[in-house]
Amino acid sequence: MALEPLRPDEAVELYLEDRKSELAKATQYAHSSRLGHFIRWCDEQEVDNLNELTGRTLHRYRLWRRADGDLAPPSEKSQMDTLRVFIRWCGTIDAVPTDLWSKVVSPSLANGENSRDVMLDTEVADGILEYLSTYEYASERHVTFS
Repeated sequence: MALEPLRPDEAVELYLEDRKSELAKATQYAHSSRLGHFIRWCDEQEVDNLNELTGRTLHRYRLWRRADGDLAPPSEKSQMDTLRVFIRWCGTIDAVPTDLWSKVVSPSLANGENSRDVMLDTEVADGILEYLSTYEYASERHVTFS
């Protein structure tokens, strides 16, 4: 099967349009933002055609992205997970080899590494409870927060 040439920016645009009906707006925004870094890298590396991508070039992107964004492991993981989904989608439209997505390496996180330990101020918690009691009484959010 022959690959069909496709510019990175055009591929991202097609991907986001295709996923529009199945992704929440916040997820769409996150994918657009994360893939924007990939487009920028492609521009810097003069990658004008996704057909040129290999496992090695995707690894170079990962190293560049980690250094460029000074990313913590959870952020790097979300960046690479989004790229993997995008590359997998690109395989379905003959822009990259169908198995290229499997070469996108995402870091493994230790237990609890993808969560934060932040104390909620008592006054803020009381304000949230008051709001939930007034406007969302007995809702799942109210019960969970309580």
